[in-house]
Amino acid sequence: MPARTTAPLPMTARDARRLAITSQRLVSGPPATRRGVMELMRDIGYLQLDPTNVVARNPLLVLWSRLGTYDAAILESLLAKRELFETPSLILPTTDLPIHAATMRAYRRATDPRAAKDLRGRGDNAGGGTRAERVQRWLTQNRHVRSEVLARLRREGPLPLTAFEDRAIVSWTSGGWNDERNVTMLMAILQRRGEIIVAGRRRGQKQWGIPEDWLKDARPLSGLALEREATLRAVRSIGIATLKQLKWHYAFSRHVSQRALDSLERDGAIARAEITDAKWKGTHYALTDRRKHEWEERTTLLSPFDNLIIDRERTLEQFGYFYRMEIYVPPHLRKLGYWAMPVLHGDRIVGSADPRFERAEGVLVVNRLVLQPDAPRSVMRAIERAVDELADFVGAKSVRWARRVPIRAAPRRFAAGLRATPPPTQRSAARNRREGTSVS
Repeated sequence: MPARTTAPLPMTARDARRLAITSQRLVSGPPATRRGVMELMRDIGYLQLDPTNVVARNPLLVLWSRLGTYDAAILESLLAKRELFETPSLILPTTDLPIHAATMRAYRRATDPRAAKDLRGRGDNAGGGTRAERVQRWLTQNRHVRSEVLARLRREGPLPLTAFEDRAIVSWTSGGWNDERNVTMLMAILQRRGEIIVAGRRRGQKQWGIPEDWLKDARPLSGLALEREATLRAVRSIGIATLKQLKWHYAFSRHVSQRALDSLERDGAIARAEITDAKWKGTHYALTDRRKHEWEERTTLLSPFDNLIIDRERTLEQFGYFYRMEIYVPPHLRKLGYWAMPVLHGDRIVGSADPRFERAEGVLVVNRLVLQPDAPRSVMRAIERAVDELADFVGAKSVRWARRVPIRAAPRRFAAGLRATPPPTQRSAARNRREGTSVS
């Protein structure tokens, strides 16, 4: 078949940013219903799981940034109905199972206990080899535990982690947080192998089950067909990106490839994008049939794990915004704050707010607000509204601004004039401020 020549797509940096934002449904979001959440999930590709719960769990925050206030029970309902499924680190649409079944199949082969050759090592880091080889060795050493877990789940149905005793002969030792957490590690490994799934939750606890009754219909793709599907899904979700940036899309990164990009370009499904007014590194790709979502100026807060900004280098290139999480930075060295949430204002990231939900008090506290030097002063009211909306979503009774004057990222002298605020501010007072004097 002769190669098809697809003309490059010229666009400005602003056009490219808006393409990235609309592809992630951060404007013109769907309705906050079950159907709307599923539409959103198919577009953005995944929700990253993370145990940090400073304001709310990351999957809930990512959806809130796009939907506004919604019923958080919708997500659990979609998982229970198997319209979504979990991996150890992601929540994904079940319609993408053909892609992820291939990933599970490859991991099963790499960690097959029957192929283990060297059992001299103990645990994860003893005996050497790749991580897959260490997992393989550990499963072999504890084959009876794996068999018992699978047999019990087949016999009794979904069960929580607490239903299983630690009967490992050899403990998992990695030198990290998971040392000696044998049952937890076994479940994570079996989940990644596709042998068990999260079948639901009861009182917040995962219920582990056997996936055979719904994974069996997910015929895994392979070869170029797999790479094309994964790469096309990544481009559609990210909007505009290089090969390296596409591989940051956690849901599909393993299967994104240059040969798939070349194949899709020959077919006219994607094209190279030319940024006409900025020098971005590398070859950028975008869909040729880009969907038109009506643009609207919106202001919202983004979780540190939001899909739009999870690739920090891409965030710097496309938005001119340098962002790093500071959870593990000593408090006196933090510049943005423990849980700094970037502020998306229109097609720019204008700064970050560092909120914490004090659940015992029912107060959403904004510990710090850091604005970019060129952020317009008028953005303060938009940020206040976004914070109020976040408070409504998490169920806070009031909002307290711990700092009255926003810190400007530069010059540093702005940080010297910080003053404490009066007692906790009720949201009604915050609304009054929007109509009168701004906190800035």
